[in-house]
Amino acid sequence: MNLDHAKEIFENYLDSYDRDDDKIRLKIVHTYGVVEQSKEIARRMHLSDEDSRLAQLIALLHDIGRFEQLKQFDSFEPGTIHGGISKNHRQPTDYPLCL
Repeated sequence: MNLDHAKEIFENYLDSYDRDDDKIRLKIVHTYGVVEQSKEIARRMHLSDEDSRLAQLIALLHDIGRFEQLKQFDSFEPGTIHGGISKNHRQPTDYPLCL
C-alpha cells in the first residue's frame, strides 16, 4: 500500500473544493490531524508497518464525504448525512488509492 500516493490523490481530490473556505480548511486540518493520531496510536499498539499504513489510509478517508457535504449544503449538520454523500459521490475505481 502506497500511502504517499494516496495522499497525493487526496490532495488532487481537494482541488475541486475551495481551500480558502474556512470550513474546508478546518476539514483538511482535521483530516491530517486524524492521520497523525492514527500513526501514533498504531505505534503505541506496535502494529506492523502495513497495518499502520492501513490505519492512516482509513484516517485519511474517514470524513471524505464532509467536503461534498459542505459544497452542497454549507453545513456539518447531521441532517445532511455525509456517509451517504461519500458513498454516492465517487466510485472506488475513480481513486485507486493504494491498490
